[in-house]
Amino acid sequence: MKKFIKYLLITLLATIGILATVVVLVTTVFREELVEMLSKAGQQEQPKHFVSEIPVESAQFAEDFESIHQQVVEHCSLYKQKGYDIDSLYTAFADRIGRDVQTKTDYALMVCEYFAALNIGHAWTTIYAYSAGQRVEVIKDRLFLSEPNDYLASCGFCDKDEIVGINQMTMDEYVNRLKKYLPASTEAARIYNTRRWVLIDSFADSTLVCDVLRNGERLSIEVPLKRKFSISASNSQPTVTGKALNEQVGYINITSMMGNVVEEFEQAYEQVREMPYLIVDVRNNGGGNSDNGRRIAEYLIHREQAHCVYGTMTPQPNAYRGKLFLLTSLYTFSAAESFTIDLKESGCATLVGEPTGGDTGNNPQGFRSKYGIEFRIPTREPQLSPQGFPMEGVGIEPHITIGQTVEDYFAGKDTVIEYILNELIKN
Repeated sequence: MKKFIKYLLITLLATIGILATVVVLVTTVFREELVEMLSKAGQQEQPKHFVSEIPVESAQFAEDFESIHQQVVEHCSLYKQKGYDIDSLYTAFADRIGRDVQTKTDYALMVCEYFAALNIGHAWTTIYAYSAGQRVEVIKDRLFLSEPNDYLASCGFCDKDEIVGINQMTMDEYVNRLKKYLPASTEAARIYNTRRWVLIDSFADSTLVCDVLRNGERLSIEVPLKRKFSISASNSQPTVTGKALNEQVGYINITSMMGNVVEEFEQAYEQVREMPYLIVDVRNNGGGNSDNGRRIAEYLIHREQAHCVYGTMTPQPNAYRGKLFLLTSLYTFSAAESFTIDLKESGCATLVGEPTGGDTGNNPQGFRSKYGIEFRIPTREPQLSPQGFPMEGVGIEPHITIGQTVEDYFAGKDTVIEYILNELIKN
């Protein structure tokens, strides 16, 4: 009997050891997938509110804000490299409570402003904004609406309308009013994304009156904004599209690093991988799962190298061997930015376009204030890429800086792609 019990104990301990090893391996190899899965689960459970509906009463503002600040100090270390005094920043905002900040809307906007003042692209609240459901095109600091969605078309917008003012303000005045609420790691990214999102995010205004230029005529269009989740994505596009631009040049556009992007990339890649030139476009990619970026990069690098987030990357057997161009913009962010770092450090890609947004992610996690305001902040210590590039706070400079021109936009041409075809490849 004793031998049998001893045998059972040994077997049980061995089983526990095997399970523990499996858990460690799974959480190591699939860490990013687990983070994404848990993040999605948390987002589904976490209540989100519009500014006037936050679950915090005026008598609770001070205590609630203190709880937010304490969690930022405890869990987010990126502020230490920013050059500001985090406690002085807190005091400057806390002193507004009861004076300038009296209503729920006042407090919610103040919290948004506090997170934006951290100058960290992945630090934000989950407070909802009113929306018209479509981003605008930012070209040389001018704003254009391309192929308006059904809702904006019903309001009176047409393709290539230029928005020159909102609510009796010039666009510069309107952007300067809003940018203090938008999180960003660089000032260039903050201004760019504020312009890009003028019809997407408005925390307090439920109606916008837009001044529009169309064929030399100035128009006024009223846009009643909707609750963000009620806007249908009538103009939604696939995450990855691929095509041949001509007999020699392939093109793959990747607009997200989420979901099935790797499988979609593999399908597009098969169409163009034998071509001597390949353009990969992440100008409209705001990120997602950095491990997806790592897996895609393995089709584009020539030799094994360290992944800038964790682990290593090994080229796929059918990895691309031709001349590679990577297109970037100020909207290139998060997992798309770590993907950009990896390709730039591989030496296999020529970066063309504009600097990136300046933040790879740094493991953002969800938190909750004492009275129920949800927010996300990065939790990883400041770090450098394998070749010493900051993972947050600095945009990645392309090898060749060039952006879309207004003239090419109206002519239906992509300035950056035309430059590659006519200047870099032809010559």
